[in-house]
Amino acid sequence: MRRPVLRPSLRVVLRLALAALPAALDTVLRWRRLPRYDGTELGFWICSAALSVLVWLSLFGAVAARSGRARHMAHGLLLLFAVHGVGVQLYVYAQYHAFLDHAAALVGTTLVPTPTQLVGDAGRALLVFGPVLAFAALVPTALRRWAPTEARWAPLGLDGAALGFLAAAFVSPNRGGRQGAAFDVMFVSAVGQVSKARWGHNETVERVHPGARSPLPVPQIALDPGRRRSVLFILNESVRAASSCVGYDPACTATPFSNEAAKARLPLREMRVLDSTTAISISVMWSGLPPESSRDDALSAPLVWEYAARAGYATGYHTSQHLLFGNQGKLVESVHFTRSVCATELEAEPDLDTGADDAKAVDRAIADLGTYGRPFIDVVHLSNTHYPYFIDPSDAPYQPETDETGPYYKKELKNRYDDAIWHQDRSIARLVAAAHAQREPMVIVYLSDHGEQMHEHGAHGHTGTLYDAEVHVPAWIDDVNGALSAEERAALARLERTRLTSLDVMPTLLDLLRIDDAKEIQGLRARMPGRSLLRGGSDSNVPRVMTNCTGIWGCAYANWGVLAGGRKLFSTEGEGDWLCFDLDRDPEEQTRQPLAHCADLVPLAEGGGRGRPFDRPPPRYRCPVCGY
Repeated sequence: MRRPVLRPSLRVVLRLALAALPAALDTVLRWRRLPRYDGTELGFWICSAALSVLVWLSLFGAVAARSGRARHMAHGLLLLFAVHGVGVQLYVYAQYHAFLDHAAALVGTTLVPTPTQLVGDAGRALLVFGPVLAFAALVPTALRRWAPTEARWAPLGLDGAALGFLAAAFVSPNRGGRQGAAFDVMFVSAVGQVSKARWGHNETVERVHPGARSPLPVPQIALDPGRRRSVLFILNESVRAASSCVGYDPACTATPFSNEAAKARLPLREMRVLDSTTAISISVMWSGLPPESSRDDALSAPLVWEYAARAGYATGYHTSQHLLFGNQGKLVESVHFTRSVCATELEAEPDLDTGADDAKAVDRAIADLGTYGRPFIDVVHLSNTHYPYFIDPSDAPYQPETDETGPYYKKELKNRYDDAIWHQDRSIARLVAAAHAQREPMVIVYLSDHGEQMHEHGAHGHTGTLYDAEVHVPAWIDDVNGALSAEERAALARLERTRLTSLDVMPTLLDLLRIDDAKEIQGLRARMPGRSLLRGGSDSNVPRVMTNCTGIWGCAYANWGVLAGGRKLFSTEGEGDWLCFDLDRDPEEQTRQPLAHCADLVPLAEGGGRGRPFDRPPPRYRCPVCGY
């Protein structure tokens, strides 16, 4: 019996309709964004959508052949394109309300989710990839039945698809707007740009980045509901202690708004992080593990929200950070939050570096404060003080300003940095005021992930060194509605000028949640070397490894060292020797001390595979701490 087939004109219509489905879906998902593109950007998107249709049309023409090897090759190519160009993109969009583009891929974002990640997120993965796989499997069969092509046309269709892929991969995506291409073409473009970067040994894509987590299970924690108190953790970006009013100061000009909103805060003036990289800092603060931990340990450590949830707390994460930068989202994507929002949900096209407007993240956090219905921990993670520093020109008192980083623009660049802090501080003050307006007991913890160098030691920015400008951060704790006991307040007050490190942040959060002593988690707690600040913190004289090169982040410029009290030993790629400083005698780190002053720290600094920088510099693009 002869199979029924459609008339030639209807076959063309069917193939065109199927080929246009991805572009049509993209239009539906982003119909509000497309009108915002200017003429050139919109034209580029239209061309990319047309390219998408042509590639799919070519593949459908090839797979519709009823014989020949070309149709099998085309079917395999169609399956790959459907799973990655459509499935992966829709999966990423479901998480971040943004697609994976070349810009995110070039700063280290993984192109394909791992099997572990998909298993851990089975519901969403099945919802996204199920229909895509069904489409890729059934459409070729349907076309061969009702709209077949002659076998001699299959190789031509395969060639057309290959040419389309090459055009998508190597035509510069910068000709269009941000995320300004059809999403399936955008994925191929990302693959092409990453391939070019790897061919050229671009260090950004070759270095180590965070990966999918497989956290150890946290047991259920028995906690009297009457003992719970809420915690609001405000985590800032790139703000150094010298550019913030850590303690209340009536004459404060750097951060005047939060200064007034939290007059009774308890300052921690000597807080230092053990790195100057966001991904490393947040891993240390949220897991309690030291930066030199192995990659497996870092990615298997439960985070603060996972402990809190097992004790009956609600959980929140409000961030203006762009979580597609350097795979940063991998550190939180397996956490189930009660309330959350990220940069790509706040704005259609946030900047990869400065993220979305901090004010929008704070607005969402304030709106959610009264909706938890029970004690909670909420991390409000800000971003606008990252270079190139988001400012409001109408609210920028420090002038003149510029984002130029050269040595001739030191004053103007510092002014822009100060303007960004000033503008952001308005939002922080609003959040603090909203927290104080709540009726429930709450503790506000304020901290920055790292500092920022302003050419004090010949450089600008962070991650490149371990000088104090990059690691000495503002930190304070504010008591709302009597959440802290008199003993806890007294303990924190005694630490105002005590040297502290970020290793104590996670134990302090657990203590504020009243679970630091919970017997159920003592096995996990033993992996954390820090001690709660409510109990005096860690002994500052115990040497702590510092590094920007870890198992989850491979630094562009290798640097590592040791901090012990007021002594600091470190080296950076290109220094050629250890640098020893005494922060008690020389807080600006202008005068090197004899190496003998730090001699006992050298073995720890050279341990763990780090080596002696002056006779065995680490190969570029490798992680000296984790050994790969």
